[in-house]
Amino acid sequence: MRALIIVLAILMVASVAVADKKPSGVPVPSGSRALDCTNAIPIYCGDIVAGDNTGMPNNASNYSCTTWDESGGEVVYEFVIPAGVCYEVSASISDLSADLDVFFLGSCDENDCITFGNSSYTTACLEPGTYYIVVDGYGGAESSFTLTVECVECACPVPACCPFENTVYEVDFNLDDGGHWLLPCGGVPVWEWGPSTNPDVPEIACDDVPVTNILGTIIAGDYLPGGGEIAAVGPFFIDQYCTCLELCHYYDTEATFDGCNLKVSTDGGVTWTILTPSRGYDQALNSSPPCVPGEQAFSGHQNNSAFLRDCFGLSDFVGMEIIVGFFWGSDSSVNYPGWYVKWIKIGSDDSSPVEDSSWGNIKAMYR
Repeated sequence: MRALIIVLAILMVASVAVADKKPSGVPVPSGSRALDCTNAIPIYCGDIVAGDNTGMPNNASNYSCTTWDESGGEVVYEFVIPAGVCYEVSASISDLSADLDVFFLGSCDENDCITFGNSSYTTACLEPGTYYIVVDGYGGAESSFTLTVECVECACPVPACCPFENTVYEVDFNLDDGGHWLLPCGGVPVWEWGPSTNPDVPEIACDDVPVTNILGTIIAGDYLPGGGEIAAVGPFFIDQYCTCLELCHYYDTEATFDGCNLKVSTDGGVTWTILTPSRGYDQALNSSPPCVPGEQAFSGHQNNSAFLRDCFGLSDFVGMEIIVGFFWGSDSSVNYPGWYVKWIKIGSDDSSPVEDSSWGNIKAMYR
């Protein structure tokens, strides 16, 4: 009898444990919104508050950053970042007896999901504004909980510097393989170049350019579990005429567990520095994926219908020769299409040195 009781107790504990992975639910219909923030509870940096979603209304069952079935009731909190400061915001839920999840939204709209977590998340650097934290129940789960919110002040995201007028360097993977080479970083090789045959990848890239060839993580289908590899291009000499990098790309990954980011090296690939896009990365990854563990990264399904244009500042590298690296990492399960790079361009809106030199040659003819 005692053995039976012990087994039942173990099963009960397992049934309320928060899983690392969950089956997919129904994606949020484009343009729909059901979340109700009328009675949102104000919450601030450093707060530790008790909550309970038992019996709360189930207005939103799906969020745009995941396909989990969130059919439990929601507890909604309003979080304001004041003017003049930017924060990385972390939230965690504890003291719960069922499978609750926590979401961070850019507005009162489940389709505007910035990041999320089984029990916690950390955002990229966020600008001042009104945001919403939602605790919801996976598969109808209900429980009391404790919500903790912490903030770390950060440098505010820089304004986008592209598209720009003058391009000094361009690597267009439509035209050729860009002379790229591959570097190991602890995972299964994934990078390939050629015609994309993955039906989930859009056929039109930035500026309405058709995609013929592309650099991608397994270009015929979903990326591999345990993937981790760097694709590198360059070198590029950075001066005052090329202080911005434009990236045209598409990504669709498992949020938090798989993702990618852009880095540069000034010593031939020995060491690397992460570049942050002007809009910030989607979220910090957990420790599972090779190459990018715990790093800020592009992750999730934020652009699963179109290519994106992201912009990175290169002013810190003026006077240096850089290599650009595309860093990819995926954990051991749950795979999606991955990361596809159409082009990078490096330049600025300053007059190009070629134009200045040409004008000087013309004037010299009349001396």
